[in-house]
Amino acid sequence: MNFFIKTSIILLLTLQGQWTFGQDIILKKKITPQEQVYIQEVFQKIAVDDQLYRNYISKGTLDETIAAQIDSVYNTHGILEGIKYEKSLNLELPKATVDSLWRLQHGLDLANHFILRGVFETYGWIPESVVEECNYVQSLLLVHPPGHWDVRTFLLDYGSLLKKEVIAGRMPARAYASFYDNIKVKILQEPQLYGTNQQFDAKTKSILPPQIADLESANKARADLGLPSLQVGEYRLLGE
Repeated sequence: MNFFIKTSIILLLTLQGQWTFGQDIILKKKITPQEQVYIQEVFQKIAVDDQLYRNYISKGTLDETIAAQIDSVYNTHGILEGIKYEKSLNLELPKATVDSLWRLQHGLDLANHFILRGVFETYGWIPESVVEECNYVQSLLLVHPPGHWDVRTFLLDYGSLLKKEVIAGRMPARAYASFYDNIKVKILQEPQLYGTNQQFDAKTKSILPPQIADLESANKARADLGLPSLQVGEYRLLGE
């Protein structure tokens, strides 16, 4: 998995655990030991498939040695140095190759979403105690909707489904808010609603607070999920 993506997800999961609507997690359906093993195996496969072709596209190379060196810089020196090193290589795949890789990746994304949707419908949001080190997979896959899907429809559909999971106490409120904000800013290129995700600024090569359209609306949305209000320094307003 791309180091930058994995690091972001780990940070997100650390924050997620702080905010839930209940102390006890009640699954829609009890998970047997056999089902737990199967779910773990499925999540491990999804984790690999989600990055299988996306990793080549993001790095701009099919060379495994170069890709490994990029990951090594991320691992050794951190996100900012990794991004700087990756950009310094100025790698770029031919458009035909990129288009072909995206077709393959979108096929995997579609299959993964069918699987994940079935998991949600059967068990609800899966807690970390069940999927262990693959806990990040649910959050990661939710920001990679299949390429031919309408993103606004996807956000409306999954937003409604997952908000019920928050209310039921299965999904951490922060995980839901971060999913919603990720779709808004990274795909729709709009301001975040909840202000949960810091953003990388390519010009200054620095990490900036999340950008929101309106503080009052953001804090009302956060309050509805049980999240604390944004404080000075924790957000940027659109246009600033």
